[in-house]
Amino acid sequence: MQVLLAFVSFAALLSSSCVYPARTCARAQLRPDNLATTSTSGALSALKYTNVGGEGSYDQVTDIIPGTFPTCDANPFCITKPKQISGKLAPFDDEMTVAFRGPMNIYNIAVYQPTNASSATWKRVSSWAANQQPDNLVFMNNKGGDASGEWSICAGASQSYASGDWTSAVSSANKEVAKGALAANEEINIMTAETCASRPCAGFSRGTANHGWASSKFFVFTFDMPASSDASHVPAIWALNAQIVRAAQYGCNCRGTGPKGCGELDILETIAAPGADVNQAISEIYSPKGATGSGKSFFARPTGGRVTYGVIFDVQTDAIAIQRYTEWDYGQTAITRSVVDGYLNAPAMTVSFGGAGGKREEARSSVLSAHRRRRWH
Repeated sequence: MQVLLAFVSFAALLSSSCVYPARTCARAQLRPDNLATTSTSGALSALKYTNVGGEGSYDQVTDIIPGTFPTCDANPFCITKPKQISGKLAPFDDEMTVAFRGPMNIYNIAVYQPTNASSATWKRVSSWAANQQPDNLVFMNNKGGDASGEWSICAGASQSYASGDWTSAVSSANKEVAKGALAANEEINIMTAETCASRPCAGFSRGTANHGWASSKFFVFTFDMPASSDASHVPAIWALNAQIVRAAQYGCNCRGTGPKGCGELDILETIAAPGADVNQAISEIYSPKGATGSGKSFFARPTGGRVTYGVIFDVQTDAIAIQRYTEWDYGQTAITRSVVDGYLNAPAMTVSFGGAGGKREEARSSVLSAHRRRRWH
């Protein structure tokens, strides 16, 4: 079924320069009609981060020296050097990956990016549907060792190519068709099909390593987050600087805030911590500028059926938008800048990354401790 993405006048359609589908092609800013009923506080349907980019630096990993078992006492172990950043969206204009933790069923993924500097057209560059082979998209996990990637007793596992059921590693990218069911506590992340062996990647990488999506990018996902028999196993979707997973997602990396902040966006994360509701998914953003987030507001965890979300990282407006859609046409191969602007300017809870309005002061200590448990287990 083709989805009407935006309303536009007949005169605007006649004057437009169109790509498929025609109804998304007007040059004037369009108003999307597939946004969920707007809610900008409490149970959210849309959240927008503004003033995202900035100047500063983060500690880029350049090497890992694991040491020798049984002491594994190399000092230093995690070798870094400051990397300067500046400009709109920085450091989220770096290559990014998106990670998923179960229990979750994923049905579709699409990624759009501008075709040139003008950003007039955003082309679909990666896509996947459950039980089908993906296009320029690779499922990976942190199970490096025998099948793909590498493992050492002191440095742990690198990235690996994920099996079709997303519970183990296989020897090559997408060797098994992904079914879409992500079991509780299992994690995967997506990368492009281009490897760091074919073109060097930024920062340190080891084992199996692929490129992410750089500059402006627009991710769309359809998924659900069913209840788990163990309430401590809670689902999440988050975006990371791709350097983090190429080094060690749960070890030597540039993950965090300040000098450790090379860029992370918690898109929808449920927290199993005192005072937290596992049916509420929060959002937070981390970079050299610090951290902020959705505060007391939250996205409802979709336990009763599938939902579709879009996440736009836009250099031009220095903004990141997270929105719930009523539907999405995954068959469309391109959208125009006017459509992207329509989403970016739609009603949303707005959090400036320069202010403190979005910080969850009351729950912050328990939430951050949950983050530390997830990141350093």
